[in-house]
Amino acid sequence: MKRKFLQVSVPFLIFLVSACGSVGSVSNASPVEKQALIDLVCGAENQSDCISVVCENEADCPLFVSLSDRTVFDFVKTYSECEDCNTPEFPPQLGIGKCIEYQVAEISSGWTVTFSVSENCSFRYGSPTESRIMVEINSDAMQIERISPDVEYIQNPAYCRLDADCYCLSGSGVPFLGCSNLLYAPLNWSGYYPGDTCGCVFSQCVEK
Repeated sequence: MKRKFLQVSVPFLIFLVSACGSVGSVSNASPVEKQALIDLVCGAENQSDCISVVCENEADCPLFVSLSDRTVFDFVKTYSECEDCNTPEFPPQLGIGKCIEYQVAEISSGWTVTFSVSENCSFRYGSPTESRIMVEINSDAMQIERISPDVEYIQNPAYCRLDADCYCLSGSGVPFLGCSNLLYAPLNWSGYYPGDTCGCVFSQCVEK
């Protein structure tokens, strides 16, 4: 069964692109090799069948294009493994590994591919909508136009530009564990909260 592309509304795209307060950019690292993408999405067995499920056309596959950016690939690979989680692996048309869900949506200029850390995983505290990465792909060139949030937020959990980017991390019986940006704070194992304790100083979320 082929993966169906979804139509998305303009307001929804505006919400995604505005995450972390800016439109994203592509990382400068060298692209990920095609076989590494296939191994991540499909595993080691039945790769041909898997590719036919996740791609309408292997040569023009939005999912593979979105994962070719090394920053996106590294994030997805890290959270897809979900170590110590008693969670079954997703079928390839629904997710990657144990803990990454994705959605491919068709837009006027091409596609968006959105990756979310699943709430099925035992460490997951916040909603998947609070920690997601959106990759916009141009269909003519089959290349990434932008990544949201900016790759700096994805590469560094403490990266920020504004005080509003920073959240306080909480814990069981512990009111404050440190600071994190708004992409990674919802991934904290026991919770997070907004507050004046954390702020953005020299592009880092730190305790004031």
